[in-house]
Amino acid sequence: MRCALVHGRQGVLARGSAVQKSPLLVAGEIREIQGRNDELIILLSQVTAVREEWLRELFPEDLVEKDQVFLDPVARRVQAKRDLVFRDLILHTTRLDMPKGEVAEGILAREVISGRYPLSNWSHDVDQWIIRLNSLACWFPELDLPTLDEEARFYLVEQICHGALSYKDIKDRSVWPVVRAWLSPTQQQMLEQFIPKRIELPNGRKAKLQYVENQPPVLAARIQDLYGVDGSLKICDGRVTVLVHILAPNHHPIQITQDLSTFWKEFYPKAKQELQRRYPKHEWC
Repeated sequence: MRCALVHGRQGVLARGSAVQKSPLLVAGEIREIQGRNDELIILLSQVTAVREEWLRELFPEDLVEKDQVFLDPVARRVQAKRDLVFRDLILHTTRLDMPKGEVAEGILAREVISGRYPLSNWSHDVDQWIIRLNSLACWFPELDLPTLDEEARFYLVEQICHGALSYKDIKDRSVWPVVRAWLSPTQQQMLEQFIPKRIELPNGRKAKLQYVENQPPVLAARIQDLYGVDGSLKICDGRVTVLVHILAPNHHPIQITQDLSTFWKEFYPKAKQELQRRYPKHEWC
């Protein structure tokens, strides 16, 4: 028994219909009947076969070939096809060879940006580099640095996807060469000078800074590492004050401040006794 779709629902040809094997047909009568288990069946009758060549002869302007580039979500690959369409009905589809180019790169880049196709080498450090650059452009505008907004990020991902057709092609590609090329060598030096990844403390330890868009940088350090640090820690030629998360020996924060002088004078004397009791093996000054 031949089945067909009628307005998105399954239609069934009457038994014995002479057009069971016809790929195209027209039904003169459509009826709804009740099947088993209250299933609603659409019965097609007075059915006539239609040939593609008839449509080409009678309605040449209504037959259109439409090429489409699309992403196959199963193969995770960009593919191309050509649909022969009669009005809103797709008569048949032909797969095409997919030429490499901007269309495929853009499709893959959108999947990367959405998070569905993560790049294994796009690390937290890459995101931090971008935030550092945007922060420096904001805090030191006279340097006239090119920021990396969402449009620019998409452009960089497109460059990483250059010449690729599938997620497999891009998954393990190098990221840093493309990202760093956004800045000239001189601009890269400015970034490292004014917005460093780490800041040196009096004990010689270089503590890592964490950056968040539109916020001051954060330094999380144990209290012992901050002995000898008075006042405020600053970066960006003294323009930006670091927000310090002061940690107990168990790495839990005991205070958040941008003014260590006030911390040593007002908070530390009260907290020192309790900290000494809980962590007697640690140095307390």
